[in-house]
Amino acid sequence: MKPPSSNTAAPLAAEAPESSAAPPFEGQDQPAASAALAPIANVLAARYASPAIRNVWSVPGRILLERDFWIAVMKAQKDLGVPIPAEAIKDYERVKDIINLGSILKRERVTLHDVKARLEEFSELAGRQFIHLGLTSRDLTENVEQLQIHRSLKVVHFKTVAALLALARQAETHRDLMITGRTHNVPAQPTTLGKRFAMFGQELLIALERLENLIDRYPVRGLKGAVGTQLDQLTLLGGRADRVAELEGRILRHLGFRAPLIAVGQVYPRSLDFDVVSALHQVGAAAASFAHTLRLMAGRAC
Repeated sequence: MKPPSSNTAAPLAAEAPESSAAPPFEGQDQPAASAALAPIANVLAARYASPAIRNVWSVPGRILLERDFWIAVMKAQKDLGVPIPAEAIKDYERVKDIINLGSILKRERVTLHDVKARLEEFSELAGRQFIHLGLTSRDLTENVEQLQIHRSLKVVHFKTVAALLALARQAETHRDLMITGRTHNVPAQPTTLGKRFAMFGQELLIALERLENLIDRYPVRGLKGAVGTQLDQLTLLGGRADRVAELEGRILRHLGFRAPLIAVGQVYPRSLDFDVVSALHQVGAAAASFAHTLRLMAGRAC
């Protein structure tokens, strides 16, 4: 079984080996930058999250996603008539992987704006001023954050499928092994260990179907501008609404989403976050039920 793949410019973190480290970046020898911008400085994440998930949410990983997004927008805008030199795009692509967190932090202390700091850093590295045309900060940050969520869901999906496969193998192996079934934690009727594993798999399968549904229908904000009217892109593209629609469609394909939100303002609806959390809870609840029941099965009958 292979991990999920994506057609987006930046590779899906789940495709990297579990032992792979985060991408190398400059500025690691600067204590201030390390303290302020360390990837996911969280003991729970460091202890329990997989390398694939940590890479998706690391600071260097997010910056790479942002830069890929900017480049994809530039390419689409150029094709739709915006005067962006092809050499300028190549210059951005050439320096895309050069990430100096210390330098970005210094810029942010001056600009007091995180996106402006990262934008200036990238443009200075390339020696050009063509990214972020017609965009507002939320055109960048909302789409990238939703991309991080979507990719994380795919990692969880991959691991859930692997867990189901393992449960199915155990159910097959132990299909004829008789055990004492219990109700109220006291001996009741005979059953098989394989039946128990199948029961755990059934609950996890329900959670997997919920997760797959969410991944398939999860909508992205898209390029909507400061208040959701796409006015800046419409102005940039000469008032051509068809070109604005084509631009957004190309960015959706770059990100790997099927559909954008149609009527949205500066941010995507935060109720979508509840949808994500509840789906993750359902997957976790199936695993917790398995672990708890198996522990009771291992105990002695009173």
